[in-house]
Amino acid sequence: MAPNTFKWNLGLLNHATKKYLTLETFGFKLNVDGTSLRKKQMWTLEQDEGSQICYFRSHLNRYLSADPKGNVKCEEEERSDETKFTVETQDSGKWALKSVHGAYFGGSGDQLKCVAKPSPTELWSIQLAMHPQVNLRSSRRTRYAHLDPKTESIQATEIIPWGADAMLTLEFDESQGKYAIVASNNMYLNSDGSLHEDPSQKSLFTIEFHEGEVAFRTDKGNYLAAVGTGKIQAGKNTTVGKDELFVIQDSPPQVSFIGQRNRRLSIHQGLDVILSRREEYADTEIFQLEFDKDTGKVAVRASNGKYWNLGEKGMTASADAPGPNSWFELEWHDKQIVFKSHATGKYITGKDNGHLIEGTDEIDTERGFHTVVLENRPRLVLRGEHGFVGVKSGKDQIESNHSKPDAFHVTGKNGTCKISTDSGKFWCSDEKDNIVLSSDESGAQEYSIELPKYNRLAIKAPNGCYIQGHQNGSFSATGKALGKATLLEY
Repeated sequence: MAPNTFKWNLGLLNHATKKYLTLETFGFKLNVDGTSLRKKQMWTLEQDEGSQICYFRSHLNRYLSADPKGNVKCEEEERSDETKFTVETQDSGKWALKSVHGAYFGGSGDQLKCVAKPSPTELWSIQLAMHPQVNLRSSRRTRYAHLDPKTESIQATEIIPWGADAMLTLEFDESQGKYAIVASNNMYLNSDGSLHEDPSQKSLFTIEFHEGEVAFRTDKGNYLAAVGTGKIQAGKNTTVGKDELFVIQDSPPQVSFIGQRNRRLSIHQGLDVILSRREEYADTEIFQLEFDKDTGKVAVRASNGKYWNLGEKGMTASADAPGPNSWFELEWHDKQIVFKSHATGKYITGKDNGHLIEGTDEIDTERGFHTVVLENRPRLVLRGEHGFVGVKSGKDQIESNHSKPDAFHVTGKNGTCKISTDSGKFWCSDEKDNIVLSSDESGAQEYSIELPKYNRLAIKAPNGCYIQGHQNGSFSATGKALGKATLLEY
């Protein structure tokens, strides 16, 4: 049986030049001229289980290779001996990439070679090419990290990462090539386990890859661990064992739903999915949408760890894994969302007593649902095909081609939301439908958010169009249909 292959999408930032390793689309030309992490700067690190050998595959699906004389190219379509590298982590946390011939890869501009000994131009920082908002699971404890407001610390104690407190943001510091871990309250984790408003040297960590897991190395050479009560802080070990390993995972969307007569969907008596009249809500009113990447169908998970299952007596949160009666299709109709049974093609509806049942072939618009904003995204980071969505420097304008993300606040009710910046300015449209900022909430526009596929959302403006990004950075409510330009990773 072939070994598992672990894959990490990343960028290689040169320590000396502060530029990214780039493969040009024309002629497979390599250089270290990239000023930000875009498509041409994306690499996939491949490592087979149990092996120290690494392969670096480009966005053009060609492998980095080095010959015995130190000449480097990126033209191989398949792995070979000359595409083999090993990673040597330096005391600084930087990587040195050693070819199978024993020389180290690096250089500047388009002058790239493998040389006998690494100098600053042969050292690299690693930037993950993934959405920065993640869930983090301790490999030893098999529990997820979350913000514990009582102890004001990050604890690896949740069986299922549920709600806003389980969302962590990995913030990359280009100047040092290290990462900060930011809790859902926007506080930075320090190596001693404390949380602080501002980043410092103690809140910066080097990420190391260990097959499918990661370790966070401090500037003292020891590692974050989750031991004892589960508090995440630096331990004494300067080598990596099970205690120091974590798994980074995408965070599926978690939402709540409001149905007819302003009732909220809830888990009742631990099992039944019903419309409840609760004013306040807790984990039992939050549901996780898990998409099948191939078909787009959705399974809905409840806070008890079980999946929605449509039976003869109605909807229950009772399935250990998604089965035939647990898959649904989502349809968005203006501000409403409706569920359709994937098995029967019939729409789900709420009875007067609040229980969910299989309905009819036609949509009952009186019995659809409003979604309430993403519960596990207290600060929303968006990335489109041209980069991150952010505020244009010195301007009250939103752009879609930033190399670094800005986080936005989303507040909503009855299927619409307002989106604002950290400085308290709100999204709205100008006369050309470009998204700009209003300093007064009275000028804020209300948007509806749709979740049409795995890890992607679309934002519909009051004019009925989707907001879309363009290569020149413009961000406008001009999209007529869902597509690459209107789908944003979140």
